[in-house]
Amino acid sequence: MEKYSFFTVEEFVRDDYFRSWVLSEHPETEHFWRDFQNRHPERKAILLAARTLFLSLHETQSIPTDEQGRRMWAVINEATAPDPDTEQREEMAAGRVRPFWRWLSVAAVVLAALGLGWFVVLNNSEKPASLAGQFVEKTLSAIEKRNTTTRPQHIHLSDGSRIILYPGSQIRYANPFEGKTREVFLSGKGYFEVTKDEIKPFIVYANQLVTKVVGTSFIIDAFAEGKSPRVEVHTGKVKVFTLEKFRDAQQGRPEEMVLLTASQQTSYNATKKSFATSPIPKPNKTNAPQIHPDFNFQNAAVADVLRTLEESYGVTIEYNQQTLKNCNITAPLNEEPLFRKLDIVCKTIGATYEVFETRIVVSGPGCDL
Repeated sequence: MEKYSFFTVEEFVRDDYFRSWVLSEHPETEHFWRDFQNRHPERKAILLAARTLFLSLHETQSIPTDEQGRRMWAVINEATAPDPDTEQREEMAAGRVRPFWRWLSVAAVVLAALGLGWFVVLNNSEKPASLAGQFVEKTLSAIEKRNTTTRPQHIHLSDGSRIILYPGSQIRYANPFEGKTREVFLSGKGYFEVTKDEIKPFIVYANQLVTKVVGTSFIIDAFAEGKSPRVEVHTGKVKVFTLEKFRDAQQGRPEEMVLLTASQQTSYNATKKSFATSPIPKPNKTNAPQIHPDFNFQNAAVADVLRTLEESYGVTIEYNQQTLKNCNITAPLNEEPLFRKLDIVCKTIGATYEVFETRIVVSGPGCDL
């Protein structure tokens, strides 16, 4: 704890433990930083300035250049320097903190120095709106929409893509899309049906994740209140990055991300800095079965049944073909969800299945002739 007694604003912003506290509000980190402020009341102002600045930079989704960085810290030093006024000097010496709006203004000045757009909406409690700081570079053509109703709202984008925006959620995007990408900033939950364009990828920034697609349908659930952001793919394929890794990829470093295909989902734990990937609990059909319409199986080989489920739901099912080669099944499975279908198939032939991340593994003794 004592090392933080001498940290500057910049050092706090760069510190992983400090950043995890700001982003996740985990009980352990919350206790640590509350205790730190009680022991070092003279550091509260610096700590609050660092927290405000980090949140602002984090939400802008922007990568400062070296020159911008130098200008930024010059502004910070000037903005956080002790006020020459005697009364304010005495207040700082006594450990009293400047009002929260003062540090918001510092962050706003810093972002202005960086040349970044930043908007803050303050309510009665002086808290920034959940989309504060998220921006589209050409703000003159940017649109922001908020769903303040109790029903999902349908939004049509200039490229033909469609978004279903859930209650309590917000999005911001350019209309029309300009440049080499189609960028959307989401706070909350949205369902996306993206028009395919291999030249101009579709990128969604949400909470701490960046989702990059060409053409697909998926859900992003990224409300900020301590909940792990989640991406769920219905059709197609997406790449999911942390914001940090996405920036690294933009700068030419190898891509570190999670690749999701149909019927897969992933969630991100900010404290552990890790993804948890698995099949969607109730996946939708992505393709209608051709050989067995309505999943009506009549004395069908189990290998054929499992292959039909793979192709129809876009999942990966692994099994020992040699062991199950003599297993056949007759069952009408048309109304059952995927995992109920698997329950019936496995129970019929005395097998079991397990889910390992994105794979479904079927195992059993086989069937005697």
